[in-house]
Amino acid sequence: MDEWLFLLETVRSSWDAAGKPSRVTAAVSGGADSVALLQVLHALAETEGFFLAAAHVDHGLRETSAMDAEFVRDMCRQLEVPCQIFRVQVDGKSEDAARTARYEALKAACDAFQAPVLALAHHERDQAETMLLHLFRGSGSGGLSAMAERSWRAFHEAGGVLLWRPFLNVPPEALRRVVTARGIPWREDETNAGDDYLRNYIRHQILPVILERIPKAEQAMSRAAKILSEEDAYFRHEAKRFLDRDENACLLPPCRWVRFAPLLRLHPALRRYVLRISCPVPLDWETTEALTALSPGQKMNLPEGWRASCTREYLHFLPPKHADLSPEPPKPGALISQPWQGETGDGKRMQALPRSIYEQCELRFGQPGDQIHPLGGPGIKSMQDYWVDKKIDQPFRRFMPLLCIGSRVIWAIGAGVGEEARVHPGDDAVLLRYEGFLPFYLLPAPFISTQAK
Repeated sequence: MDEWLFLLETVRSSWDAAGKPSRVTAAVSGGADSVALLQVLHALAETEGFFLAAAHVDHGLRETSAMDAEFVRDMCRQLEVPCQIFRVQVDGKSEDAARTARYEALKAACDAFQAPVLALAHHERDQAETMLLHLFRGSGSGGLSAMAERSWRAFHEAGGVLLWRPFLNVPPEALRRVVTARGIPWREDETNAGDDYLRNYIRHQILPVILERIPKAEQAMSRAAKILSEEDAYFRHEAKRFLDRDENACLLPPCRWVRFAPLLRLHPALRRYVLRISCPVPLDWETTEALTALSPGQKMNLPEGWRASCTREYLHFLPPKHADLSPEPPKPGALISQPWQGETGDGKRMQALPRSIYEQCELRFGQPGDQIHPLGGPGIKSMQDYWVDKKIDQPFRRFMPLLCIGSRVIWAIGAGVGEEARVHPGDDAVLLRYEGFLPFYLLPAPFISTQAK
């Protein structure tokens, strides 16, 4: 099989694995790799019948960048492939800033063409370079797995795009040989010859030395990245299983927490995954390790204004002060009344009350001035003191449902009852069952979740 047919079959197989998308946008810089991608996708689209569009991003950082854009426009016109050209402004020479601007533009092209699969020309050497970049940053298996053949990229606004890299296991030399053999021109980006960017330095100064000594290093690194990607997926799966099990965690507002003792019993590798999934903001290595070292009573700041608070039983993730991250204000659940047959209830989700008391009550969250006379206790307490006695963590208190008459708490649902809840044989009473959100008990759907950030 010649190399053109090899590329065609490689992309066809990758297209099948991606679910045979019916609309695809190709990112085309004008370089040999992206030109090869456009040509192969064009040939495949003709036989398979999917819609193909192209997008080019001009960063305006070189005098010749406008010529690259015109080159791509002309090639797409010859192939009868719809094309959009974007000119973006990038402050300074930051690689991350340029990448972010480029993907924002490419997302706009996908939206315009209604083709949310973005085909990228990353190849085997790009994969090796990415792996080394992440290695030098001290990444774990998630970072060292580098790029995936298919991955979802979300954006600040709703939605995202599927990034599709069908050349990820193809050496770049094969791509250049194919376009050369078929007489297809391409553009050279002269900035790729310099070493200002770290990726270029790795490409020109580090990889050639490695390849001289270990000729098949790039293939080996590509295989290692795939292995690490599968191991990363396994650890993520196990972390989500932990977060789903029993009462280990709650990851949706208004209370976000992980139970501390089960967390500490995990293997350190799995513990890191649990923390990174459960924390609502990205964590680096140092912050992750610092979280596992917290002791009860300690707190620490997290990125984006979030905070962590460790108590005797929980690791809480607290939102920025004055931030409202709930889709709507939380509300107490509901009380279901049942005939009373002598049960007193457990004070958590089931409780008997004299009917005359219950008929005066309202269900709400706490308010300033609330008090309770604990059943069997010597006298009245403020709810602040009551929560301390009951060892209810501070982040939970404002979301504990209360059954009250005025400022007198009759039943602190999930914690205990007041003296007014006392019932005697022969009383006219009701048995109440609470259904709804409780901050630290096994929660009914939809309050328990393990959705990733």
